[in-house]
Amino acid sequence: MNRCLLLAGLVAVAACHGKNTEPTSSARYQAVKAAAEPASRWCDTSFTSDAPRLSLPPLAPPPAGRSQPSLSKGKRTWVNLWATWCQPCLREIPLLLKWQGELHKDGVDVDVLLLSIDEDASALDKFLAARKDLQSAKVARATSQRDYEQWVKSFVKDPSTPIPIHLLSSADGNVRCVRNGSLHEGDYPATKAVLH
Repeated sequence: MNRCLLLAGLVAVAACHGKNTEPTSSARYQAVKAAAEPASRWCDTSFTSDAPRLSLPPLAPPPAGRSQPSLSKGKRTWVNLWATWCQPCLREIPLLLKWQGELHKDGVDVDVLLLSIDEDASALDKFLAARKDLQSAKVARATSQRDYEQWVKSFVKDPSTPIPIHLLSSADGNVRCVRNGSLHEGDYPATKAVLH
């Protein structure tokens, strides 16, 4: 009987010891890391020093009734690389425009520029004509795939990186973050931290 109690006591101590160390320390580490670095984990490339200056590729003439957008000096800028044939791009555009308003309410004023890489100007014209929600959005189109690929090398290692791609710059005009891939509703805190 004493031997059974001793064995039961050792099993209980071992179980408690295992329960208290590994899961707690692992969970604590993840929680601290998540709180300290949400933006750096969200960005595929983050720049602190030697950041490239945000620029635009050669731009095609704007669609009828629109003016050619340019980069605003002294203002945070978010350039979204997209195309009318890219379904993930189309799904995220309303979210991106919604966040522009939310960021403004949260004290983070940012210009959003939708930079299309459509080679067919008529496809972009038709898309914009059908989308009344984009009437006031800043939209531009790269002149050609070749011009786009030469320009985008300043920000991504591989110019064939799939879109959507997001370039976020600080008010000094330097790119702080490059994000490849679609936005999700839960990404708002990270984008706010990058742009703040």
